[in-house]
Amino acid sequence: MKSTIKYISLFFLTFTFIISCDCDCQDITDTSGPISTDKFVASPGSPTLISPANGKNCEIGTPVDASTTQVTFNWSATPETDSYNLTYTNLITNSIKTKTGITTNSTKILLFKGIPYAWSVQSINSNTNRASSATWKFYLKGNPILTKVPLAAVLKPPSTTGGKTTLTWTGSDPDVGDALTYTLYVDKVDGKQSPVSTGLSSALAELTLDSSATYYWRVKTTDQTNNSSFSLVSTFNL
Repeated sequence: MKSTIKYISLFFLTFTFIISCDCDCQDITDTSGPISTDKFVASPGSPTLISPANGKNCEIGTPVDASTTQVTFNWSATPETDSYNLTYTNLITNSIKTKTGITTNSTKILLFKGIPYAWSVQSINSNTNRASSATWKFYLKGNPILTKVPLAAVLKPPSTTGGKTTLTWTGSDPDVGDALTYTLYVDKVDGKQSPVSTGLSSALAELTLDSSATYYWRVKTTDQTNNSSFSLVSTFNL
C-alpha cells in the first residue's frame, strides 16, 4: 500500500513539472541588428564677418606691386567646425573664386587694386554640414592718379576803356588736356584779400573799378584734379 502511494506521488510531481515547463517563452535576443556606435555631429555655427568692414570704400590692405594688394579677411570662429571656405567676387567682372580648406578664422588673399569686391564665409564639419555667413562688400584702394601742378599764371598789363578795366593772363598746365579754372583777386591792399571772381573758365575778366586808385591783383589757377598755383602779385594804377 505504501508502495502504491509512493508511485502516485511521484506521478503527480512529474506531471506538475511538465505542465509548469510547457509555456510559450519569448526570445529576448535582439534581432534588430548591431547597435550603432557613431557619434552624432552637430551642424557648425554661422560665421560672423569682421573685416574688411561692410561698405568700406577704401580698404588699403598691404600693397604688393603696382596692380595687387594682399587683403586680410577675418571672421568669428564657430563651434563644431573643421574648416572654412571663403568666397570672393570681383563686382566689375563678376568673377567668383573660393579659397577652401581654411583651418583658422583668418586668411590672406591677393587681390587687384581699384576693384569693388563681395565676400562671404562658409563653415564646414566632418559630416559635410555647412553654415554660411552674410555677404559683405568693400572697395579696394587703387593707385593714386599722379598729376602735375598747373604753372603759375602770367599776368598781362591791364587795359581800361569806357570805365571798364580788362584783366588778362595766360594759364597753362604740364598735363596736356587738363581743364583749368581761375580765381581772380583784385583789391587795394595786397592782392590777397577776398577774390572778386571764382570759377572763371577763360583767362579774362572785365571789372568796374574806382579811378585814381592803386590796385593789387593776382590769379589762382586750378586744374581738374584740384591742383593749384598762384601767380605773382602785380599792381596797376587808374
